[in-house]
Amino acid sequence: MEVLRLYAKRRPRAACVLDSITIMRFALLLAVCCIPAMRAADEVTVYDLLAPATHSFDIIYDVTATRESAPYFFNPIRPGSTASKERVVDRATGKPLEFTTVDGKTAKAGGFVSPRTGDDAQFLRITLARPVPKGAETRIRIYKTYTDAPSYYETPTGFVFDRPLGIKRNVVILPKGYELVGSASPAMVSADPDGRIRVSFLNDRDDQLPVKITGRKLK
Repeated sequence: MEVLRLYAKRRPRAACVLDSITIMRFALLLAVCCIPAMRAADEVTVYDLLAPATHSFDIIYDVTATRESAPYFFNPIRPGSTASKERVVDRATGKPLEFTTVDGKTAKAGGFVSPRTGDDAQFLRITLARPVPKGAETRIRIYKTYTDAPSYYETPTGFVFDRPLGIKRNVVILPKGYELVGSASPAMVSADPDGRIRVSFLNDRDDQLPVKITGRKLK
């Protein structure tokens, strides 16, 4: 059921209508989105939608590795998505980190991913600046571009972004010149200084959050 609709055309700021169920979650979403990224294992992903005709979106993924003595961090590549322009930095120093693409069998061999992972799964294996110290953490940032036509596609009036998201905090930034028409999950909506619409989600479930955003091109 659609629970949010934005009418932002020709307005400096976005306005949204939330149903009674969403209002109860709004304060929690606001609080979580303001938590600093210093917390152990804290994750947030930003999806920056490119022109709908490209079926592509840039991703910035902040995550904290906390497994003691771990020399690597494994980031899954979602099946069906074509990844490009990958790079990884250590957030403490800003220095680039080395990485390579490995299959699920290789990732499982070191015990760093679930033993239920398929052998043909794909991961970025990121070499950390140093193994995670005892009682400490290592914060990294992953940049990449995904092309995925089933998840992000153009419509006669705008676009659809339809992609279940597994981590707790996610932000989707609409392409410039588009307004938000609807969202299938509760969200916090704001406008960036350049007028682009930002849609923030809190996944309070034990599984993936069914994110489906529809947008319309401004005339």
